[in-house]
Amino acid sequence: MKPYSRRILPSSNLLQAISTGPVIAKIKGSVKKLGQQYQDATIVLYNKANLQPIAVRKPDQNGNYQFLGLNTDLKTFIVALDQNQQFNAVIQDNVVPK
Repeated sequence: MKPYSRRILPSSNLLQAISTGPVIAKIKGSVKKLGQQYQDATIVLYNKANLQPIAVRKPDQNGNYQFLGLNTDLKTFIVALDQNQQFNAVIQDNVVPK
């Protein structure tokens, strides 16, 4: 049997580094379609520094969503996609966890 060794490769280009600190915050909001609460959407939270997705959520029956356990220093933007593909995506930029 031939000896086999494993190497650990740097994964910095595969995983994003999100600073975690003592301050835990959240982002919450709601999705509306033509002024009415809308639940058939996909909400994606992106890290603005490297444009990588942090989390994906589905709104509840009332169209509300939240992202928990975030650092207040994190700069993000949110993209809401209509699953029925009837409307264009909506982007909310410069979202800061509080």
